Amino acid sequence: MWYVGWMDRSVGEIEFAQRLVPDVLYPAVEAITRLGDVSVLVAVTVVVTVVLERDRALAFFGIVIGGFAILGGLKAALALGRPPGEVHLIETATTGFPSGHALGAAVVYGGLALALERGRRLAVAVVAPLVVAIALSRIVLGVHYLVDVVVGLGVGVAYLAAVDRIRRSGPERTLWLATALGLGGVFVGIVFGPTPRTACLGPLCLDQDTIVPAAAGIGALLTVRAGSNPVADHHLRWLVLVPVAVVGGGVVVVTDSVLLSSAIVAGIGGAGVTVLAGRGGALWES
Repeated sequence: MWYVGWMDRSVGEIEFAQRLVPDVLYPAVEAITRLGDVSVLVAVTVVVTVVLERDRALAFFGIVIGGFAILGGLKAALALGRPPGEVHLIETATTGFPSGHALGAAVVYGGLALALERGRRLAVAVVAPLVVAIALSRIVLGVHYLVDVVVGLGVGVAYLAAVDRIRRSGPERTLWLATALGLGGVFVGIVFGPTPRTACLGPLCLDQDTIVPAAAGIGALLTVRAGSNPVADHHLRWLVLVPVAVVGGGVVVVTDSVLLSSAIVAGIGGAGVTVLAGRGGALWES
């Protein structure tokens, strides 16, 4: 492909890293890499969104959705493979460039540091080594080239620097940005598809890693917009969300479409987390 020439994707640094790390430390390396798994990042995002003060929580949630939208779009557009299987020390199935663990960890943990009102410098001092450790663990485990994690970290940090200005102008703007990035990612998946993560609903084929953040962003944004209406108070939001969740859950059960199920679950999840945003702080204060 035309974009491969400028990137040095060599197995040499992987073999060097694996020789450098003693065998006894490999369980610790694998434990570190799990902190960048999607499931862990999603769990951290939900907990932080619930615990933070509402405006900061919504801004953080929007930042995370936007970051995953960028990741999905890049993966769909580039679709570069991983190192050869003989150097893998763990199983993996998706494409390799950029590193989702590096980019995702930078966005989630870095976004958390930005969202804190107090102790931000201390948080950055803790988060930065953690994110770098997660990125380097991917090389040691043989599932990413050095350039994969460097670009992942670079994109994540650059995105945080850009979105921080938007965050200061109001949390809803980060959700607008996240939704726009999500829809842009969906378009990229269509243009560069089919991808290894493509799923089809009839004639419509989309990349799953782009449809999920787009649906989550739409669900979150619609819920926030409903909450900004004086008529749509807290109880009304729940009255709307619960039937939608029930109907959506029913559709997920009866359909065999991975694409439709993923979109519905992500949309409901985005709406649900938005409703719960800031509720943890209120519970602690009560």
